[in-house]
Amino acid sequence: MVDIHSHILPYIDDGAETLEEAVAMAELAADSGINHIVTSSHGNYYSYSLDEYNESFNKFQEILKEKKIPVTLYPGMEIFLDEYAIQLIKQNRLLSLNKTNYILVEFPFEESVKNVCNRIAALQSCQYRIILAHPERYIFVQKDPELAYYLEEQGCVLQVNQGSLMGDFGEKCRQLASRMLNDGIVGVIATDAHDTKYRSPSIHRLLDYLYRNYSPAEIRLWLSENPSRILKGYPTAGVKLDIEKEHENEKN
Repeated sequence: MVDIHSHILPYIDDGAETLEEAVAMAELAADSGINHIVTSSHGNYYSYSLDEYNESFNKFQEILKEKKIPVTLYPGMEIFLDEYAIQLIKQNRLLSLNKTNYILVEFPFEESVKNVCNRIAALQSCQYRIILAHPERYIFVQKDPELAYYLEEQGCVLQVNQGSLMGDFGEKCRQLASRMLNDGIVGVIATDAHDTKYRSPSIHRLLDYLYRNYSPAEIRLWLSENPSRILKGYPTAGVKLDIEKEHENEKN
């Protein structure tokens, strides 16, 4: 499985604080079936250079190989999409996911709908594909859930956090995340892991929940197929289309 949103890279942001913690996170991820992780550190929210990011990335990948932990890392950032970020992206000072045109973005939790739509549209006009990190957690989406449906229609990939589905961010967030999954507008589920305890990269709990409530086709799409497509720069697939194909195959 593939995790496109993880703050596992050590020494960079508010994720793993030490190399030892990062290694422990990778072990937890691998133990639960995740073998591919985007090291999506906060791109423009902490003061570090691209050289520092790359040094940490390369060192960490080598450590995982030495310890024979079956996790492959991919570069990327979670970009705080304020008024300055678009220029930084155009100047290649912030990273897309695995050097594709997919950009993982987040917003202030109480951002205006106008700013959200305008900034996403500005990036899309430059041929970037937008992945919106944890829309279920934003106050502006909780106040107007139809915004999430509109953004998905506009081509955004909606990425839900496993912690949201587990109720870690409150009942309102959990209900909205579940509604979005049920309505087929979610493209990816990711961990948004920060540590080994409170926001862990382990998805054992998540898998138990998903297999009780959704089909294998949906789970595969959210955790494997769409994340893999993103890393290759391919368009993502919709849940309804994928399920219809599987039903057709079963009949045949």
